[in-house]
Amino acid sequence: MDSLHRTLDAAANRCREGVRVVEDFVRFQLNQPQLSEQCKTFRHGLTSALQLVGSDAWIAVRDSHHDVGREITTPQEKQRGSVEDVVRANCKRVEEALRSLEEFGKVINTDFATRIEQLRYEFYSIEQALSARLRSERLLAGRHLYLLLEEARCRLPWQQVAEESLAGGVGIIQLREKQFSDRELLERARVLRRLTTAANALLIINDRVDIALLSGADGVHIGQEDLALNDVRRLSQSQLLIGVSTHSVEQLQEAIQQNVDYVGLGPVFPSETKNFETFAGLEYLRQSINLTPIPAFAIGGIDLGNVGDVASTCVNRIAVSGAICQATNPQAAAEALLTQLRETN
Repeated sequence: MDSLHRTLDAAANRCREGVRVVEDFVRFQLNQPQLSEQCKTFRHGLTSALQLVGSDAWIAVRDSHHDVGREITTPQEKQRGSVEDVVRANCKRVEEALRSLEEFGKVINTDFATRIEQLRYEFYSIEQALSARLRSERLLAGRHLYLLLEEARCRLPWQQVAEESLAGGVGIIQLREKQFSDRELLERARVLRRLTTAANALLIINDRVDIALLSGADGVHIGQEDLALNDVRRLSQSQLLIGVSTHSVEQLQEAIQQNVDYVGLGPVFPSETKNFETFAGLEYLRQSINLTPIPAFAIGGIDLGNVGDVASTCVNRIAVSGAICQATNPQAAAEALLTQLRETN
């Protein structure tokens, strides 16, 4: 029985150590409150399960000095290419340890084994959410200028605007056409997919999950009155980035709790894209910057004349439409916006 308890003790230690590494990453590097809470809840659940079988007594039979596996290592164990590699390795460590606890736990307590099985599935969900967050962080990194593209607002042919704006540093294009037929919208999305892929930029589709999936877009953007976030996530099957427009601190906090990939903050100034009775303004940006752990884009009437005011709030990402679509030189307009944004920040 001592050897069984040694096995369970080692698996429990690996599991606790692994989940602590994951939790520290989520808490201190992602600054993600919901995932942090999930990790903490999981950790407490593991402690409760171990108490079912008196795991504190296993310490007495621990024999690390004579552990035959102690000196057995591989080169991969001593190397981590990135923080993401650390996180992924420790997720697998937790899952492997849980399987060992579950299987060997069946010998001593079936209730314990059942509880460990439940925890294993809980951690699969944590890993899935974490993987999605790492993916979105990677895709959105370094993208500070986001173009909302509408043909009706373009001074030049829409494709020329898209190509020139991408050449000028636009990192994300959102296709926003409310009046197109489904077929027209899909055709336009596929053209933009080719252009954005060639420019190493992202393509986001406004509202339409189906068009985003069919065109191979990177994500979908929804407003406060569009499809519910859970429905969008279910339809996209975690394949798409999801962005949400927010107009208040309450809406921002709700979006963060729901694990969206990025948020729009605004409207900051009056614009021709949408009509609002009130404007969130610069004060909303100042309030938001310390609240959001995810990428946030200021939106609404932003142009070269006021982008400095936006940047002064410490929000360093912007979404624009007219400032580029109505320009006679979209590439120069995009370059100027980025330059002003960087210099002010």
